[in-house]
Amino acid sequence: MTKNRERGRWGLCFGVLGALVVAGAMVTAMPHRAQAQNRPAQGVAQFNRACGRCHPDGGEDTGPDLHNLNKTEEQMTTIIRNGQKRMRAIPPNKLSNADLAKVMVYLRSIHAVR
Repeated sequence: MTKNRERGRWGLCFGVLGALVVAGAMVTAMPHRAQAQNRPAQGVAQFNRACGRCHPDGGEDTGPDLHNLNKTEEQMTTIIRNGQKRMRAIPPNKLSNADLAKVMVYLRSIHAVR
């Protein structure tokens, strides 16, 4: 076999291998993208359970509208855990840290948290 023909075969092999790696990376990334798009929806249930009575989405009730509040995650966590003005504190036994993280994703989606 000639050197050119051998190089051509190796080039083809590496080309196919590279395409498979790229395709695998794309397939691997797809569930993460879909999961990231679904995450705010997961936080809605926790938000409604822990916060929705006073902060209804788009309605007027006892608490202020949280849309476009633009707080940092640390500021919002402090407010949630310690309370502020008329808002009572929500301790971890009422809203777990895992559920609080989901609420933060939802709050980020409505620009309450940046």
